[in-house]
Amino acid sequence: MPPAASGKVIKKAGTETTDKKKRRKKKKQSFSIYKVIVHPDTGISSKVMSIMNSFVNDIVTVMKVTFG
Repeated sequence: MPPAASGKVIKKAGTETTDKKKRRKKKKQSFSIYKVIVHPDTGISSKVMSIMNSFVNDIVTVMKVTFG
């Protein structure tokens, strides 16, 4: 006869904290890009916004390496 389920969830020790440490949140520049580059009468697609976000993050990384 199988044991009865008690309703408790067993978690592995330390997995939650290590996962949070490994994942670093990349800062998204989409709000700044939208306010500075996009004209008020036009829009921008999410694909273009993703490309621009990658571009700005790359430029910021180069600047950090060069000047910092």
